[in-house]
Amino acid sequence: MNERQTLGPIAVANPQHRLPIARSLEIAGLLTPPDVSRQVLARLHDRVGVEQRNCAILEADGSIPLYGIGRPGEPSQPRVPGTAERMKAYHRHARELGIAAAREAIALAGVDAASITHLVTASCTGFSAPGVDLAMVEALDLPITVRRSHLGFMGCHAAVNALAVAASHAAMHPENRVLVVCVEVSSIHFHTDPRLDRLISNTLFADGAAATVVTNEPGDHEPGSIELATTASTILPATAEMMGWEIGDHGFEMTLGARVPEAIGAAIPAWTDSILAEQGLNRADIGGWAIHPGGPKVIDVVMECLDLPEGADQPSRTILRDHGNMSSATLLHILRRLQIDDVPRPWVGLAFGPGLAGEFILLK
Repeated sequence: MNERQTLGPIAVANPQHRLPIARSLEIAGLLTPPDVSRQVLARLHDRVGVEQRNCAILEADGSIPLYGIGRPGEPSQPRVPGTAERMKAYHRHARELGIAAAREAIALAGVDAASITHLVTASCTGFSAPGVDLAMVEALDLPITVRRSHLGFMGCHAAVNALAVAASHAAMHPENRVLVVCVEVSSIHFHTDPRLDRLISNTLFADGAAATVVTNEPGDHEPGSIELATTASTILPATAEMMGWEIGDHGFEMTLGARVPEAIGAAIPAWTDSILAEQGLNRADIGGWAIHPGGPKVIDVVMECLDLPEGADQPSRTILRDHGNMSSATLLHILRRLQIDDVPRPWVGLAFGPGLAGEFILLK
């Protein structure tokens, strides 16, 4: 009997507080050098497609102590925290978010934590050792024999990489159960320089976590289970300088070239069609599309270059609008939206990150 790798229900965890666009603009005005036009900041906030963002470092009173930002209407003393201080904040908030998402994913999957054989984590916004994976083992009472794999610093497409690793683990033995957790705390990396790409990233990125359990099921699977049919990767030639994510003295530093959407649009159609053809499918067969919202222009170009039907971008734009770009956790948030809305399968997920690299996932 053939076996296949399947996803359980996707769980998400978001910070308690969200940063609305008006407050985000106020904070940008405090952190950005005075020679940057405030009209430019306002236009960026208007165009980014985010109305509110998940923000783990935002206090209940609207202050952000990490950056010396006081409560709304009160004086602030803006500061630039060093990388070490930012990593302390990451360690705290990534643990909380990751554990919350993982706990719910296990519960939704209806499995015992003691039955988890593998743990795959992904994050690009912080590092620590022991890391968030070990914190999950302890907090969730996972077996001390659980096999851990961490995908670090891969960027926005890492959810697909994590699911591919999980599928490989699950395929090795019918009793393997793989917990996958993506967690990001992007807000600890607000920039304070005038570069346009970093001003954009300050308006776009957010915090969050998502998790699911991947198992190996017989071919006579239960109706409604989600098959991880295939994943695929591509590196876009001559694009390495277009997107970067490097560790600096004052946090992690983003490079985002203006030609990223153009490069994606040129490469994605033939690549997508070839993968679908291998599965006996074409674009018209796909019931739901999960497009990672690297920004509204990325969604626009994917819609246009693949000639997708009107509304195919709605789940991605909704997550971007209500939560922001949570890097690796975002694609799982969008797939959860497809789950909740019971969108007919198959589904395709597309995400992009430094490289430029593209990742593809097909769910049936």
